[in-house]
Amino acid sequence: MSSVIRTAAAAPSSRRSLATAASFAGGFSSSSRSATRPRQRLAGQASAPLRHASSTATTASTPRPPIPEEVIRRRAPLPPVEEADSPSSSEPTTAGVLSDETRTFEPPAVSLTQQQLSLLYAYTNPPPESALAAFAARVSLPDLDLLAGDSSEGQLARIEQALIHESFWDGVRNLQDQVALASEADHRKFTNFHDRPLSSSSTSTASSTTPAATDRPTYAHNGALAALGNSLLGTFATELVLESFPHLPTRAAKAALTLYVGPKSLAQVAQLVWGVGPSRSEKALVGREDEDAKVSRKERAYGHLVQGRGGARVAGNEVGAKEGAAGPGLIRWNRKATSPTKDAVLYEDALASVARALVGVVHETHGFAAARQFCRAHFLGRLVPPTTSTSLPNSAASSDILPLLKFSNPSRVLSLSLTQHGLPPLRHSLLKESGRLTAHPTFVTGAFSGEVKLGEGFGSSIRMSEWRASEDALRRVYLGGGRLDGGFPTDAWARQGAEFKGWKPSSGWTEVEHESR
Repeated sequence: MSSVIRTAAAAPSSRRSLATAASFAGGFSSSSRSATRPRQRLAGQASAPLRHASSTATTASTPRPPIPEEVIRRRAPLPPVEEADSPSSSEPTTAGVLSDETRTFEPPAVSLTQQQLSLLYAYTNPPPESALAAFAARVSLPDLDLLAGDSSEGQLARIEQALIHESFWDGVRNLQDQVALASEADHRKFTNFHDRPLSSSSTSTASSTTPAATDRPTYAHNGALAALGNSLLGTFATELVLESFPHLPTRAAKAALTLYVGPKSLAQVAQLVWGVGPSRSEKALVGREDEDAKVSRKERAYGHLVQGRGGARVAGNEVGAKEGAAGPGLIRWNRKATSPTKDAVLYEDALASVARALVGVVHETHGFAAARQFCRAHFLGRLVPPTTSTSLPNSAASSDILPLLKFSNPSRVLSLSLTQHGLPPLRHSLLKESGRLTAHPTFVTGAFSGEVKLGEGFGSSIRMSEWRASEDALRRVYLGGGRLDGGFPTDAWARQGAEFKGWKPSSGWTEVEHESR
């Protein structure tokens, strides 16, 4: 079967081309002469209106070609090709033609906006399987291959499900009301493995007859996988933070968890390290046009904003949460504003859901130990202790958590902590001083509990040096202490899951609708 495209576009004649060139030349020469002296006209010649080069070029342009037609020609099977002495003609022939079918590409009945066209392109052009395989190879570890398993097609299906946000299918359903995306004659593909006609019921099965395809959920998204991955990320990060810094306050520990596995950190890993979003060459105008038909620099790219970054979620008119679409790239999502039951869906939320869902995919296919190894390699590398023989925490983690410790009255906090643990009361002692009677004095004070020096600080006054000495003592207490003996709490689970063969949900299992934050 071959396809031929026919268009009826008339070539411009040489005489018209010469006239166009002459008009261009006349227009430019007249404009140059008008700057020095008025244009002279003959006495008997009627004055004609001035015609610039732009108006002449518009009238001389060729008419718009008609809508092309596609001819689908079916031929009989060709005999084996034999080498010929003389070169054969490359012109198409009608020999062996069985039937011809002509299709005309008609424009849609409803005029589509720029945003709807972007949605239509994004929804009907899923990433190819080669891109999914390349993404799986990028995020795999030397001893953890995400494509390893019973079926490579099944692994790619899970990878694709992790890249589809729940808002993607909501956008498809909303666009279906305006554009016939899934007609009986034209079956569009929105994904590679999780498609089904929009008109079918939720209880229908996949159209493929293979067992692997019928087991896959249709209209699948990464909501359930992201909820599972979020719990695993919180578990692995919590044990590393608390085992490395056992005396860390609760609020500082929660801030450390957000620092390592929060939505911003996960989105940065998915965007910059994994390459989930569009590249610079793939970014295009995706979204609305303003009233003056001008698109600002901030509006260009992914979902109206550069890289989809928006402001805070505020009530009423959402900042950075307008309706938008997913452009090129692996991630499939749709920008949504805040509703009474759900928060806004921003680009950062969609990227973070991909990172969480991929952790869930690793846990499903390779087990608990592999999921912990995957999280430590991609997200918690700065928290993992340098060696197993030392009890000291990772120095990079100490540098990360140090700015999170803020004190309004460190001397009072340190004094209460010493009293709570039954230690001698706090006292400050001046260790060094310089230039007390000058304009720039310097004092060095130490914080002591009995004869043990807990911290040291300096300042331009004695009170400032005491404040810094107490703050230094609290930082040493909270960031010190060493790791506890006996390993990590999840070591027992990792040993039990060494022979994990994977799992799949039962037929009556329903995906969660709201992922935990």
